[in-house]
Amino acid sequence: MRRQFPLAARLIPLAATLLALSACASQSWVKPGVEDAQMRADHRECVRLAQPAVERDARIESDIMSTRGDDYRRSGQMMTRSNVAEARTAGRQDDEVYSCMRGRGYSQGE
Repeated sequence: MRRQFPLAARLIPLAATLLALSACASQSWVKPGVEDAQMRADHRECVRLAQPAVERDARIESDIMSTRGDDYRRSGQMMTRSNVAEARTAGRQDDEVYSCMRGRGYSQGE
């Protein structure tokens, strides 16, 4: 039986890193009448709420790689596929946080 950890070992920490980094981008959200401290708290909550979806997607990518990894290696596409998986995970993080913040009435500032 093959071990199925290599991509998961890369994507799940990547997802956690993306969650942490997204907190740095919280200053770009604005909502009339809401103070900066509240906006940061709302952003942290949106990041926390996004985590399960991001981790789930990372596990799905890991499953795909564990079943198709040999095919990607034989075709020379392993690095491309890994990069696509990482980009997809980052995009999911951004989408989830954006939707949450918009749902709370925020818009992106400059």
